[in-house]
Amino acid sequence: MKNPLRRLRRLRREAHLVRDLAAHVPPGPPWTNIRDVAGLPTIDGRRTRPGVLLRGDAPFADDGPGSPGWPEGLAWPPAIAIDLRSDRELDHPYPLPATSTNWIHLPLVDALAPDLLARGRDDRLAPGELYLGLLDAAHAWLPTMLDAVVDGPHPVLVHCAAGKDRTGVAIALLLRLAGVTRAAVDADFSRTNARRVGLQRRLERRGALRPGVVPAGDVGVRREQIVGVLDRLDGDGPERVAAAAGVADERVEQWRKVLVTQPD
Repeated sequence: MKNPLRRLRRLRREAHLVRDLAAHVPPGPPWTNIRDVAGLPTIDGRRTRPGVLLRGDAPFADDGPGSPGWPEGLAWPPAIAIDLRSDRELDHPYPLPATSTNWIHLPLVDALAPDLLARGRDDRLAPGELYLGLLDAAHAWLPTMLDAVVDGPHPVLVHCAAGKDRTGVAIALLLRLAGVTRAAVDADFSRTNARRVGLQRRLERRGALRPGVVPAGDVGVRREQIVGVLDRLDGDGPERVAAAAGVADERVEQWRKVLVTQPD
């Protein structure tokens, strides 16, 4: 399987040689990939609450109600933003004011095993390996993330640059720990594709992509990328993954009570 991340990086390196590309992002609003994970079904027939957990791409200072394509009714600004980007990707200063949002930096890629980090630098790391590598490194990020989402205040935004790969793995684990069904987690992961054109424009605005270099629609996800993570969580059990990361069972149960509606 071809590595889409490798392709994106190669295209960016070759951008200075490009004079005229037919591929471009069609005109339109830069719709955000920020969204609430509310309303997802759990295995015991309940639903995830609104206003607790948000996921998305990196925010801009002018994001919020009234901005193009902004999700109706989305609680904003987040009380906590968990930023999964590496140091070189960060905004200085962080775009959301400290008076409204507590910023927590958890650079997920930095937590990868050394051999995976080295292969990633050489563009030899397939997306499936990256996803499973992030899950294997949960001890470096899950306890801090779980403390934030359990203790609040809420809503808590979990984001990386695009809100699909690093965020996708972290959210998948959080949702499965809360008892959300595999099918619902799978579907939530793929919802990024409905926003791929607007997301690409936001990445270009941030400088993460050069305009016109990456063909429209290439910034998205493929379902098979998350399947390995879901298979691992089904096989080992999300609670065992959390326990191996140093999270107590009581903390997982607290998280379920925070995110999921209680029985009537």
